[in-house]
Amino acid sequence: MYHISDIKKYLRCERLYFFSKDDNNAFRPYLRFDENIVELLLEYFGIREYYEGVRNDPGDRFFNEIDNYEWFVHPRFVDGELRINIPFMHKKDNIYDLCFVYYSTQIKEIDLLSYRICLKVLSRQGIKVDDIYVVYLNGDYVNEGTLDVQKLFKCINSFKGKRIIDLVKEGDFDYDATIAEMENFDPDKHKPVKNRYCRLYGLCDYYATCFPNEKDEPDDSILYLVSSRNKNKMYHQGIKLLKDTDLSQLEGNGVQYAQVMASRNGGLYLEKLALKNWLSKIEERPISFIDFEWDRYLIPKYEKMKPMDVVCFEFALYYIDEDGHMEHRTFIGTGDCRREFVEALFQYVPEKGPILAYNAIGAECLRLKELADVYPEYADGLNKLIERFVDLAYPFDEGLIYDTRMQGNFSLKKLVDICSDYSYKDLDIYDGMEAVYNWRNIDRNETNDDKVFKDLEEYCSLDAYGLFLVYKWLVELIVESK
Repeated sequence: MYHISDIKKYLRCERLYFFSKDDNNAFRPYLRFDENIVELLLEYFGIREYYEGVRNDPGDRFFNEIDNYEWFVHPRFVDGELRINIPFMHKKDNIYDLCFVYYSTQIKEIDLLSYRICLKVLSRQGIKVDDIYVVYLNGDYVNEGTLDVQKLFKCINSFKGKRIIDLVKEGDFDYDATIAEMENFDPDKHKPVKNRYCRLYGLCDYYATCFPNEKDEPDDSILYLVSSRNKNKMYHQGIKLLKDTDLSQLEGNGVQYAQVMASRNGGLYLEKLALKNWLSKIEERPISFIDFEWDRYLIPKYEKMKPMDVVCFEFALYYIDEDGHMEHRTFIGTGDCRREFVEALFQYVPEKGPILAYNAIGAECLRLKELADVYPEYADGLNKLIERFVDLAYPFDEGLIYDTRMQGNFSLKKLVDICSDYSYKDLDIYDGMEAVYNWRNIDRNETNDDKVFKDLEEYCSLDAYGLFLVYKWLVELIVESK
């Protein structure tokens, strides 16, 4: 039996669908869902009596109950090898309105493919549809202590000046033919083709399966050229190394230039003067190195939160004082620990000197701005902290330095691997989302393991100490270049 998610995955990448279809790993959402969305929407629509579908319902169960209810929640329908479910259906005589749920505060695009498939399945079942609605979260809503579902959600039946159902009816989708392709797909008979999804959210889990020879590529392979539309084309033209890049096929940004020059210079490119000038601005002691961890909530759980807001639950700090001594501080909270988080920052972060973070503007500084909005009494102190932040990603993002060992990867973890003997692989918690999932278990009282706290502290602390290691490496490169 197939679902719409299978079809969408297959259309995205046939091989991704094929290799992942038997993957039984439990889905762990990026967004935190603590509230039951169905219950909130039942309250929003004022629904008291309703039919509720359950997993693996037989296709005829809905029809056996069709005369007993006005509202239907997650009814399941089967057409051949395809199974669908509709979040909400509202019966008006012998015609229905459909309502789909969009888990965001903005609707940038309507999921026309899913809606077309659902409409077609229902049509084949003899079910007539009058209108299609989409309910989503109100990004301006602020939790004032108790959730107000009437203000929390918005519901629309038009998009960009057209009724959604009319947009859906403008096209068709032959899911029978697609399912037949899915059943007959043989990866051995279809050569893998790279597309935007291979690296969209980091490297695809099956990338090495599709392109096994690339693991043997040298560090300065042209396949590591960033932001390039033509690197695969050049590779197949016989241009294998960055140093041999056809410059006419480059987009021409500073990072690409640094990559090509690093390959030509034996592995390292350094824009010495620019890097030295940048480093000279952060020589004042104390120098702080800090990393935050946070969780993002779909529904605003705590007071003064909006949909999609975050709760910062941890930070790790290292700082070098005026005498050259290094100090280490950490904070881990649970529940609504935002105020404690801010107060711990004020307690532990030195009152002066630069504060280094990686991708600071879009991460730590943004979190501090959000906290300043929540706690205006702390806004002045938080804004002063923001003014002291220095983004350690800057010299890498601007092409002031490139080491071919980076292999086109600009993450802090990769840089730590290059410039030190430390490795995240030695940790039980090894990346940010793994930290979030472990913290959720603690916060929901699903576990109370002191080891998890210790693992969280070790992970965040390595991020913060890694900042120091990268900074130290940059300083040493400038000294050595003299």
